[in-house]
Parts: sequence; structure tokens; C-alpha cells
Amino acid sequence: MVCKGICVRHRVEKPLGMGRYQMGQKRCSVCEIFLNWDEKHCPCCSFMLRTKPKGTKTRRKLMILQQVKRI
Repeated sequence: MVCKGICVRHRVEKPLGMGRYQMGQKRCSVCEIFLNWDEKHCPCCSFMLRTKPKGTKTRRKLMILQQVKRI
């Protein structure tokens, strides 16, 4: 699993006022890049993309926003 540089074409900027995961961006742990990609695996290294934050504070914040969105 090595980054081949293909993912650079799908790189996205950080959105203003919202979190990356809330906007639907995904992170590749191998390539260390946020992508705007509809599939589960990175187009570059085929590693599974993260769809949720690791940090406790941001994870809770995302859960609360998703619950409010459902109501």
C-alpha cells in the first residue's frame, strides 16, 4: 500500500464554517489527504477511507449534527 499520486487530483480544500466529514469529505490514512470520493476505497492506494473523525470532541460534534439533521 503505497501512494501513487493519483489521489492528488481529487484533493479538496477545507470548507469554511463546517467540518470536513460533515461535508462528505473522506480521508486516506496512507496518502494523508482529504478526498471528495464516492467510493469506500482510495483511488490511489486502495486503502479504506475514513468517514468519521478520530478525535472524541469532533466525533461527538458530528453525531449531534447528524441527529439534528434527522429530526
